[in-house]
Amino acid sequence: MVIKLFPINLPNLWYSSDQKDQNINDTDVESWICSDTSLTVKVKELGTAFSVQLLSQVEQVISADIKTLLSVNDNSGLFREVLLKQGTKPLVYAQTIMPDSTVTGTESMLSELGNKSLGQVLFQSPQAIRSNIEFSIVAPTSQLGQYIEQQLQQPIKQDCYIRRSVFHLNGKPLLVCECFLPELFN
Repeated sequence: MVIKLFPINLPNLWYSSDQKDQNINDTDVESWICSDTSLTVKVKELGTAFSVQLLSQVEQVISADIKTLLSVNDNSGLFREVLLKQGTKPLVYAQTIMPDSTVTGTESMLSELGNKSLGQVLFQSPQAIRSNIEFSIVAPTSQLGQYIEQQLQQPIKQDCYIRRSVFHLNGKPLLVCECFLPELFN
């Protein structure tokens, strides 16, 4: 039997960033979740060799919830999953959902990033607009929690958080989700 690992299912329950006070009790974690700058830049600032590792990039059906969140009618899109690493240590797991209608024209280059940072594209473009940040807690028993503990060998000993926001690049939406791995805070 083949076990399908990617794309990893993400949480269903999300909080707006203004609900952080009742849900996040660590100011270091809060500063990462609420940061409106590029995580690529923040991870690079930590020191050693930064890299992006492409885990998966597949065409997939977009759920009704995501279609509503992105205000699109596309039935499918490109799901891109990467790890942001310092040296050999994964610090952030990221999943981006790009509806088929987003990855057209000039934005077709988004499907060709490989091991390059999406954050560098979004934060260097004056045409990129970001929505409000939402966050969720990753349950250790969830598919993402199991991936973190078993595949990445990073035990979840305290709350593990993921954030998401919708970006519009030249008016085309994409959903960026970023999970802060336990190693980031060690």
